[in-house]
Amino acid sequence: MLMRLEIRDFAVISNMVFEPSYGLNVISGETGAGKSLIVDAISLILGAKASRNLIRSGKSSCFVEACFDCSDLSAAEFTDMLNDSGIDAEDGTLIISRTVYDSGKSIARINGAGVTMTVLKEITSFLVDIHGQHDTQRIFDEKSHVALLDSYGGEELTAARENYLSHLADYRGVVTRLRQISSSPDYLDRRREYLEYVVKEIDEAGFCDGDEEKLHEIKEKLQVNEATALGLSDALASLTGDGTGRCASDGVKYAAQSLSGVSAKDSSVRNIAERANNISLELDALTQDLNRMSDDLEYDPSLKEETERRIGLLYDLKAKYGSTIKEINEFAEQSRTELSSIDDNKDLEKKLQKDRRVIEHELLDAAYKLTAKRTEAAGCLSSEIVAELSDLEMNGARFEVSFTRHEKSKFFSSSGIDDVAFRFSANPGQELRPLSSIVSGGEASRIMLAIKNILSRCDSTPTLIFDEIDTGVSGKASRAIANKLRSISEAHQVLCVTHTAQIAAGAHCNFMLSKTVSDGDTQTVCDALDYQGRIREVSRLLSGDYKDSSLNLARELCESF
Repeated sequence: MLMRLEIRDFAVISNMVFEPSYGLNVISGETGAGKSLIVDAISLILGAKASRNLIRSGKSSCFVEACFDCSDLSAAEFTDMLNDSGIDAEDGTLIISRTVYDSGKSIARINGAGVTMTVLKEITSFLVDIHGQHDTQRIFDEKSHVALLDSYGGEELTAARENYLSHLADYRGVVTRLRQISSSPDYLDRRREYLEYVVKEIDEAGFCDGDEEKLHEIKEKLQVNEATALGLSDALASLTGDGTGRCASDGVKYAAQSLSGVSAKDSSVRNIAERANNISLELDALTQDLNRMSDDLEYDPSLKEETERRIGLLYDLKAKYGSTIKEINEFAEQSRTELSSIDDNKDLEKKLQKDRRVIEHELLDAAYKLTAKRTEAAGCLSSEIVAELSDLEMNGARFEVSFTRHEKSKFFSSSGIDDVAFRFSANPGQELRPLSSIVSGGEASRIMLAIKNILSRCDSTPTLIFDEIDTGVSGKASRAIANKLRSISEAHQVLCVTHTAQIAAGAHCNFMLSKTVSDGDTQTVCDALDYQGRIREVSRLLSGDYKDSSLNLARELCESF
């Protein structure tokens, strides 16, 4: 969940810290106070397009930083994504920042490490989901309905769709090869040449399971031995000389000889002479040991070169044929099988036509199973949405998921063999119409909330943001929306920008945005409201004033939740 949001030099915000809690957090304020700026700032964290227009007047950059507690996120895909991106989040905390410069350039960081926009969007997609007018437009778009239905359908529908997509990939592969044969007379010749090249390249490489580990072990040992050999060589050069002058060993030996001659005449020098002689003998022994170690050391520059060549060759094969040696050799075996089957165009085409018929039958069966699972899910979704709409003061509303079989020309698409579309009727006796025919903003908002409430039950995204979900509604409907948001907040952190008293009254935490003008400079500030502040804000939203009657009504409304 979002624990802290810091915003600096962003539009009319100079410096703001926003710290929402778990549950329903409501943001309100006067028109033009900048309520949606918090949503805009979070959108920037999520990878939204950066614009220099976001930068506060007179500043060269703006900065947004969000701190998330992701300790409850256990999705393997999320963890793998963090690991692949080299992001350390062992303590369950992610600090994500975005800086936008007046040049138009922006820099994103996660826990201090720079990341691309692609990585930023992928990671934050697990953390926050924003629902606003764009989402309403998405719900109106029939192209998105099949994806929404699949999101609702659960594991069984997901498994049916993955099974269909697997068969579809096989089918498209066969169809592609048939088209290649029919469109290119020399296709088989080129295919044969390619397969022969593949088999030859892999066979000549001759890699077996375990070779990669062995090669890296040899490389590592050779690197150690190389470093050792260089160290021994330098040491020997220092002791025995490198042809450039007197060496250390000769110098000590000469000193010992000189001191020995002196000690014969002067007994006081005898100890020093003995020490010098011992050092000379020790240096001789050391030199012998170094020579022996150097002779015994296994280091072959040609072996190092060959090892590095083999490793490079393996990386090249992995890039072309598979991520492991096993996969590479399997690719070679598959190529051999295909190569042996290429006798002539006619025989291969006949075989592929047979394969296509078998795969098409399997694909059609998978498509029918997918449609059956979707139909089952559609019935449940329709019932749940009608119940949700009833809770949202839309009694008598009807909702239905319709299926239309694709035209034969596009029969097998990535979404299945059916077009899926949501149909809606607000009042009894009215025919079901496409959602795009809805003209009431209040109806559109409530339908979106109903769908989002249902989908959120199977959605693991910790933080959900609703930007003016109450557009076009008032009275009982507003109260119903507030209840629905509170219901969603039982399993998610919810942030909601609103101008409706009922929703503000239903919040667990209230925040008020306001504008201040000082020395001709306009700034937006965010205040976390205590109980009395909450009552006053609800009173303002109810009547625009703080009279006793309005304050009493606001207090009653807050205490009714």
